[in-house]
Amino acid sequence: MEDFIIRALAASLGVSVIAGSLGCFVIWKRLSYFSDSISHSALLGVALGLVSGLGVNFGLLIVGALFASLIVALQQKQFLSNDAILGIFSHIALSAGIVVLGFVGDRNTDYFAYLFGDILAITSQDIVWVYSVMVGVVGLLIMNWKKLLLLTLNEELARAEGVSKIAYELLFMFLIALAVSVSVRIVGVLLITSLLIIPPAIARVFSKSPPSMIFGSIVVSVISVLLGLYSSIQYDIATGPAIVITLGIVFVLTQLLPKKSL
Repeated sequence: MEDFIIRALAASLGVSVIAGSLGCFVIWKRLSYFSDSISHSALLGVALGLVSGLGVNFGLLIVGALFASLIVALQQKQFLSNDAILGIFSHIALSAGIVVLGFVGDRNTDYFAYLFGDILAITSQDIVWVYSVMVGVVGLLIMNWKKLLLLTLNEELARAEGVSKIAYELLFMFLIALAVSVSVRIVGVLLITSLLIIPPAIARVFSKSPPSMIFGSIVVSVISVLLGLYSSIQYDIATGPAIVITLGIVFVLTQLLPKKSL
C-alpha cells in the first residue's frame, strides 16, 4: 500500500472509535444540534490555528473548548432556549472562520479539504494526535461511565447522588470538542456531526443495553468509515461525503429490521 493509504486507514480507525463511543451519548442526551454547532466552530479553529502558526489541531481544540464552555455558561442563564443559543453562536463561529480564512488563506489553502475531508492531508503527526485523543476519550468515558450514564438517564437522581451537572456537562462537551478536532481531516467541518449521530442511530436498532449500543456504534463506525475510505480512493471522490453516504445506506437498510427501544 501507499504510505498515505496506511495513514488514512490508521487515522480512520482511531476516529471511528472516538465518534462511535461519544455518539451514543449525543443520541441519548439529544445533543445532535450541539455537536453540529461545535463542528461549525471548527472552521474558526482551523483559521486561528493557521493564523497563530501553532497548527490546526491546536486551534480546533482551543476554539472547541471555549465554544463549549461559553454555551454551558449561557445555558445556565436560561434567558434563551438551548437551540437558539446554539444556532446563534454556531453561525457566528462559522462566519468568523470563513472571514479569517479569507484573510490568511492563499492559493495553496485547500478549503474543500477542510469542509469535506481529505485523506491526502493526513500526516504522521495527525495519527499521533488521533490516537492520543482516542486514549484520553475512552479513558475518561470509562472513569466517569456511571455518573455520565446516570445524568443521561435520570438527572434528578444524579443530583440527589451529588453528581455535579455543570462539571460533567463541561467534561462531555470538551470530549465532543476533542472528537471534532480529530475528525476534520477525515470527514471535514460540515460532515462531522454525521459521524457522531448516524453510527449510534444504526446500532440502536439491534442493541439491548447501553454498553452493547456503544460497542455496536463503534463497529458500525469502523466498517462504514473503511468502506467510505475505499470508495473515496477507488472512485476518486471526497472522503467525507463517501463516508456519510455509506453510513446513510447502512442506516436505511437497518430501518427494515425490527426495532428495539433503548
